[in-house]
Amino acid sequence: MALGLRKSWIMKAVVGNPEVFYLALLSCALTLLPAFVPIGGGFLTAFAPFPLIVLAVKFPWRYVMSLMGLEGGLLLLGGQLQSLLVMGQCGLVVLAISVAIRRGWSISQTLVGSLVVLFGVGALFLALYSTFVQSPTQLLLTRYFDNVLYVSQEYVRAVEQFQEDEDEQLTALVEALPQLVLTVLPALIVIGHLFTHLFNYILVRRYCQRSQPPLSLDPADLAGWRASDYLVWVFLASGAALLVPIGLVSAIGLNVLLVTLAVYLLQGLAIVLFWGRRLPLPLGVQCLIIAVVCLIAGPLCLIVCTAAGFFDLWVDFRRQRHHSLLP
Repeated sequence: MALGLRKSWIMKAVVGNPEVFYLALLSCALTLLPAFVPIGGGFLTAFAPFPLIVLAVKFPWRYVMSLMGLEGGLLLLGGQLQSLLVMGQCGLVVLAISVAIRRGWSISQTLVGSLVVLFGVGALFLALYSTFVQSPTQLLLTRYFDNVLYVSQEYVRAVEQFQEDEDEQLTALVEALPQLVLTVLPALIVIGHLFTHLFNYILVRRYCQRSQPPLSLDPADLAGWRASDYLVWVFLASGAALLVPIGLVSAIGLNVLLVTLAVYLLQGLAIVLFWGRRLPLPLGVQCLIIAVVCLIAGPLCLIVCTAAGFFDLWVDFRRQRHHSLLP
């Protein structure tokens, strides 16, 4: 009886509202394709939370929970246990961001909350898993590091094959790669999740604003976003920690420094967006110009945006200007 009622309201939701069906179809594609068709898996998985967050924000919770249960069951039947764990991480992101949006949290609060929930639950799961399996946590982290290191070394060797003569600098990089990856791996993981959560949040925000009826989220403008002024003290403290002649303190300082630089990079990109909107050009042309500039001077653009985000605390690059840059 209960199963019949469950099928009844699911069919009613899908048939009565095509948006639910399209979002569910997109979610299944982003979740299941990387598991069974290993083509562009990482890229698709990064955007898997998007349709689920929209479902959780615009519709009752039972819709997204039923859909995630269906996807999890298919992955379990297909023997894709690793993809099932990835889906569990995706579910935590969906839960954290959707709850934050429903409560009207700001952009910064939403991103920080999603990261805290993801890494907090992940650390708890790792501790419980190592306890029941009777395997030290250090051993589990070592296995994960070995996999990351293997992929990194294979990539560098592939690049080295294109060199006609052996490059001494590239050889030195391959030799120093294990220690480098081990040192900055925590920062890379945090930065990767930070950008992934932000991209999904931006997609959800734009989708809800353009949907019918439009759903307004945080009223703050993305182009006006800025990090907390207190972050500069974290940046200075992490830089000072690099000078401490203690390996652990120096490694922690380096990781914190990289994360703060990533935050300032996002603030610099917000500055670029702020001034880009004042160009009297269509959105497509603006995106094309940005893509061309990034292809020509990619590393330089990253440095300039990060520096702009850092010095925005004192210079205020986004002084209100109501007319366009060109007449």
